[in-house]
Amino acid sequence: MLKIVLTLLLLTTGFGSALAAEDLTFSGEVTYRQRIALPENAQLRVTLVSLTADGPKPIAGATALLAAPGQVPLSFAFDVRSNVVAAGGNYGLSAEILSGNTVVFRDAAPVPVNLQAIAPVTIIVQPLPVPADPVATLDIMPTIFETEWVVDSIGGTPVLATAMPTLSIAPEGRAGGHGSCNSYFSEAAFADNGLKFGPVAGTRMACAPDIMAQEAALFAALAATAGYEIKGNILHLNDAGGTALVVLHAAQ
Repeated sequence: MLKIVLTLLLLTTGFGSALAAEDLTFSGEVTYRQRIALPENAQLRVTLVSLTADGPKPIAGATALLAAPGQVPLSFAFDVRSNVVAAGGNYGLSAEILSGNTVVFRDAAPVPVNLQAIAPVTIIVQPLPVPADPVATLDIMPTIFETEWVVDSIGGTPVLATAMPTLSIAPEGRAGGHGSCNSYFSEAAFADNGLKFGPVAGTRMACAPDIMAQEAALFAALAATAGYEIKGNILHLNDAGGTALVVLHAAQ
């Protein structure tokens, strides 16, 4: 048995109140029944999700590289700040095992957790067929995590062909990319069935006025983002009313 402590970057809806909250510790085992060895470059990803009528929504997650994968079960533990969850809400834990950037094992459904009496859980994952063409799979349905998204338009205006911004979001909430002129960094929080970005920080290079204006528009759009939608390989970052602020496509 391999024990893994997953390090989690806090995801909150407030971006400033996390230090006042207590930790919720989730632990358990991830296993599968098939006689299949784990790949050498295996990674374990465990995600806390909100169980909604529209399906599970990610709240916080953590990923760890299995330096010496060995065999299942994989024992895990990670902490989440208590203020990322709502009192009386329904939550569960979901798990994936990845080989590189490809998911090779995934659970059929999240395992419910009782936030009033958190206990270790066992998450059973199933092997997924290895795609013959990973690029073709990405075209069908990429994940919002670990995908480089290229901005097509901001506020309905196509971006400059010579300065196309990008966005990447890690499962633990790190976000950033190329703004148009500068590299930028932020935090992404998935809560209340939506997506919000924290304050943007970045480098301080100066570029042509049209490029700087485009970058400022992108950062303003990220600050106003309240939700997202993925259709095929297209990502929409939407405002609170559901209007697309930024349209992006998955890089290939």
